[in-house]
Amino acid sequence: MNENPRHSASTTGQEQPAYGADCSVTDYILGITFEIWEEGRVDKILEYYSEDCPVYGLDGITRGAAQMVEQTHATLKAFPDRLLLGDDVIWTGTVSNGFSSHRVLSPMTNLGDSAFGPATGRSVRVMNMADCEITDSQISREWLVRDNLALVRQLGFDPMKSARALAAGLNSELSEWLRQEYKRVIGSHSALDIPAPWHGSDDAEMAHRVLTNCWLEGNRRQLESVYAPYSVLHRAPLRIYSGRDELLAHYDAWRRVMPDAKISIDHVCGQPFGADGRHIAVRWGVAGTQQDAFSGCEASGQPLFILGVTHWRVLAGRIISEWTVFDELALMAQSLSRNG
Repeated sequence: MNENPRHSASTTGQEQPAYGADCSVTDYILGITFEIWEEGRVDKILEYYSEDCPVYGLDGITRGAAQMVEQTHATLKAFPDRLLLGDDVIWTGTVSNGFSSHRVLSPMTNLGDSAFGPATGRSVRVMNMADCEITDSQISREWLVRDNLALVRQLGFDPMKSARALAAGLNSELSEWLRQEYKRVIGSHSALDIPAPWHGSDDAEMAHRVLTNCWLEGNRRQLESVYAPYSVLHRAPLRIYSGRDELLAHYDAWRRVMPDAKISIDHVCGQPFGADGRHIAVRWGVAGTQQDAFSGCEASGQPLFILGVTHWRVLAGRIISEWTVFDELALMAQSLSRNG
């Protein structure tokens, strides 16, 4: 008897794919995530991801579904009760050829050794986002942004020590990708230089206006016009900024870290909610030189690149909730790898 109700047997006795071209993008993303993590069917990655699928992250690059299977098993050894609870899926296109930006919350307990140190037995909660390109009902490229600084703090490890270890393990492929991404973003004439299907859309124009002001210009009047006074920024489960003033102060601090920063907006997609609302997802890159301290890393004058994803809940043209994730621990490692 098949215990998974999302699978059914055909008249020939062959199991049919749980998710195919006839389902929605949201059902596809949430369903395969549940199968892989909650049900522990890790080998389903080989079915749902293309054989050569790259996964880009500030802490490393994964090449192909087989390597993803190995890394997922390793993560489950360290956190065997890990859940990936879908908080939102913002999408465009179809399961045959589409795109999704998936926000997840992960409660889990550290019962085995991890990349950060020996098992602590501590229960933790992190927020991650995955941008997935879907081709022929398989994920063909992914950009993964993790919340590793929040993770090491909850585990009780020293973030600086963890960042130094990450810097020491920086391999040539990741180093070269970081250099190329920094060069690409710094060389952009405009945040919207890169051609994309959404170029010129209302969602893209809003992303350009908001992120350019947040990271580059700090035009408070424009920011106040686009954020509601009661807006909330979720930077991590442990870092929540309530109210527009706190949110804008957070971005002011990052602008001081990289006052010469440039930004590239690399993908935007959105979906309506309610009568007058939008859910918008934006993947972006920020590049600049570190000219102020952050998270214990002193100003270094060295180049930094951030891969980030932002989700907005917009009502009547103003942002009422924001979720922004980037790997601050990996950013610390970039600084330390050059600073010694």
